Amino acid sequence: MNKHHHIIGIGRSGTTLLQSMLNAQPQVWAGPENYFIPFFYHAWKNKTEFSRADLALAARFNKAFGILQPYVGFTFDEAFFDSNIEIKSYEELIIHTYRSFVDQLAPTKDAIHFINKNPLHSYYLDALHSISLDTKFIWMMRDYRANVNSRKNSVHLKSTSAYYNSLRWIQFEQRIASFQKQHPNRVLIVRYEDLVQAPDQTLAKVCDFLEIPVKIRTQEALAPYQALFQHEVKTQYEQANRMKKRFGDLSKPIHTAAVEAWKSGLTTQELEVCEVIAGRTGSTYGYQTTLTIPMAKRCWIEALATPYAMKISMERAKDAFFNRLPIQLKVSYFERWVLRIDKKRKKHVA
Repeated sequence: MNKHHHIIGIGRSGTTLLQSMLNAQPQVWAGPENYFIPFFYHAWKNKTEFSRADLALAARFNKAFGILQPYVGFTFDEAFFDSNIEIKSYEELIIHTYRSFVDQLAPTKDAIHFINKNPLHSYYLDALHSISLDTKFIWMMRDYRANVNSRKNSVHLKSTSAYYNSLRWIQFEQRIASFQKQHPNRVLIVRYEDLVQAPDQTLAKVCDFLEIPVKIRTQEALAPYQALFQHEVKTQYEQANRMKKRFGDLSKPIHTAAVEAWKSGLTTQELEVCEVIAGRTGSTYGYQTTLTIPMAKRCWIEALATPYAMKISMERAKDAFFNRLPIQLKVSYFERWVLRIDKKRKKHVA
């Protein structure tokens, strides 16, 4: 019986690294990041029959998403959505969609464990759980200061503000922690620091939780994928700095240099912001604060954080509204939006 699980947690916390480590195992499909589950959830969660027109919409979305975020290491096989296969539930459609992404290094892999990695799924945990009550979640956790520093140094269109990213770290933590309290046996916390410092032991812990056999040691398993990432980024995305940064890091052996890079990467002011906003929560996961900040400055930082908190709330409200639009309208809008983003990104890179 096929099983599908999720890697969650805020982006830049090692979610893609863990996905790659799991995907290298023989019975596991841990495919490219995609957003199709929450995108179609409200419209299709109760469907028991999917027409060719429905499948065509799903194919259009996946093609557009591949422009927004290229499927490095995987090929999207559109023919899967042009077949006469009978799909009787949304969960069946999810598995069918997984199978439409072919691992370039293992195109005939007969996977029975499917792992979906998408940080934004952290906002839809109740929905993901309702689709399959057997689903488990790997919560990738990283030091809030390291996360902010990584976002600061990434090539991305999102804000690099310490205020904005500290607040997002808190928001992700609150949402996932709330779900974990309700379903303690369904969520496993994995710290990024443990993953890079003890990759084999940490992977074994994850696989034991997911009931997946570990057959290949981490570095041996990752080597072919690291070579593929390096080749694909060099030949197809040489001018795309964001892709070079994201997959260039994955093409290198696992290293611990990024664990404490925040100590030199963040300014004192940025560090103060991080610790005021996220320090108390971070300490519950073993990330101890390093600064003594006067109460007056703490209050001032909290006041300055208010506009960023409002911005994040507006972003979530906008997403919630969008997710409830008619599905055909959503797909058409998404396609146009992706083209605008791609044009903007190319201009930004240039």
